[in-house]
Amino acid sequence: MRKLLGVAVLVAAMGLGACQGAIQKFETAWSVVTQAQVSPTQIVVAGNAFDAAEATATQYLIWCKANKTNAACALSTRQKVVAGVRAGRAARNQLEPYVVSGSAGPSALYNTLITAINTLTTTTPKVGASQ
Repeated sequence: MRKLLGVAVLVAAMGLGACQGAIQKFETAWSVVTQAQVSPTQIVVAGNAFDAAEATATQYLIWCKANKTNAACALSTRQKVVAGVRAGRAARNQLEPYVVSGSAGPSALYNTLITAINTLTTTTPKVGASQ
């Protein structure tokens, strides 16, 4: 019985050692992702790209208000556009102090801004007078 208990303790200890290594790798990867920095120039470029995408999205929403029955103005599409605008504005506003101070900003906020830009450019339908 003692041998069986000893083997169980040994197996558990080996399993925890392997688990500890995996946890350490995860912590290292997490710190790399969360502590990465983005230059003020990159922030400005992304901010300008968001401003352009936001202007297009705003015009789309205004157009949809006048053309409620158009298939391009589906509720789900408009909700995605509004969510993208809100997320992008929040990220851009949080990144602006880094540009003003000339210091690098957190990549997590930058990635949120890029995701919002991608959401707006892929979700907002091409609508207007040419259709």
